[in-house]
Amino acid sequence: MENTAKRILFVLAHPGDETVWVGGTIADAVAQGAQVTVVTVTRGEHAPVLPEELRYLASDPAALAAARESELAQALACLGVTDHRWLGGLRAKPADVPLHRYADAAPASATPAAESAATTPLAEADPEAVAADVQAVVQQLRPHAIVTLGAVDADPDHAAVRRATARAFAEAHRDDEAWHPRTLFAVERPRGPLRHDLRRLARSRSVVRPRPHDRHTTVPDRRVDTSVDVRARRETIRRALQCHRTRIALEGDVWTLADGTGAPVQGYEYLVEIGGRARPVSPDAERDLINGWEPLAAREGDLHRHPVDEMPSGRGILLLERAGTAIALVLLGMLVATITTFSHAAVWRPTGQADPAIPWGLVVSFIALVGVALALRLEPAPPWSAAWYALGVWAALYTLAQASSSQALMTVPLGAIWLYGGMLAVAVVAFIPLHRSGGGR
Repeated sequence: MENTAKRILFVLAHPGDETVWVGGTIADAVAQGAQVTVVTVTRGEHAPVLPEELRYLASDPAALAAARESELAQALACLGVTDHRWLGGLRAKPADVPLHRYADAAPASATPAAESAATTPLAEADPEAVAADVQAVVQQLRPHAIVTLGAVDADPDHAAVRRATARAFAEAHRDDEAWHPRTLFAVERPRGPLRHDLRRLARSRSVVRPRPHDRHTTVPDRRVDTSVDVRARRETIRRALQCHRTRIALEGDVWTLADGTGAPVQGYEYLVEIGGRARPVSPDAERDLINGWEPLAAREGDLHRHPVDEMPSGRGILLLERAGTAIALVLLGMLVATITTFSHAAVWRPTGQADPAIPWGLVVSFIALVGVALALRLEPAPPWSAAWYALGVWAALYTLAQASSSQALMTVPLGAIWLYGGMLAVAVVAFIPLHRSGGGR
């Protein structure tokens, strides 16, 4: 990004997204001379308000929208951005479409606000119209790289913006077959660095709860294509975070939202190439949004495939990795079930007599058997991890119960409780739906 002609477009759903998720990347790109444009889709006029002295804004969406517009302008100034656009507004819509604006989703408990005819809730907007607005910006700017948000939060607005941006990216060739953006990135949270941040949060002794971080809102470390080192931009990120007073509180190195969740200011920001239009050709691609990437279109001449419909590169390798993970989890289940089966019948006789006999082995074995399944559900593990583990547990318990040499292991009544109770407990933990909360507005 040494060349000042490099152009990067960030398409984000709400005020604050630009700072929380990609503030360091934006500030770093600006510092290196790139032409940075930030497009924000909604004004976050229905989001919860954090500080007590500003709570009155929560009942007035128009006033809250105006406050968040002002906060966003201040934050962008801290990051060094001079080109910001509201989707549907000036320079962010097709020329033949009237000015309009998008609103974020209102809470179910909120009283419906009287929206103007030119305002459409993003959740109710025509996806093709949203994509056309994004495409108008892309055609005007002709960016080398486009960045949007991945599944960092379980927020439908983020998903809608990501789909619209992907569609606009796929159609970017429409006016000029010879031109296309080089890369389309989604900002993601990889699981390894996330665990490091959780430890940082725990050491900070903060009352802040971690942001939701299950397998739906994180990605395996191997999926990351580019890691931008933003440690030198942390102070800039902090100043920008402090601008978003209605939504974000900053204490030390930890930011908090109105729902009491938050995270430490990151030292790296991670991006996954989702456009399917480029491949890394040099080590620069591991830390840079533009340099080190070669457009696939230049080699294949195929600009008409929608990125959402494309098969990810290295699909065969990915399938092998998933198969290997599944086998390892099945073996883990068999190992844990075997070890705990040998210990489940242990009892403690405090008086030295036959009675009373406290079955401590059964309790400890149940905790170990179910604890592993629960850890796989709560940790950002690959999908169906707990199910594969449960399959291994069932196989081992059934085999041990049937084997003639293991009859002594399955004594009555502890053996029956262990066999059927263990299978049932692991099944419940592996398959019961877990509540997921989210929303980064």
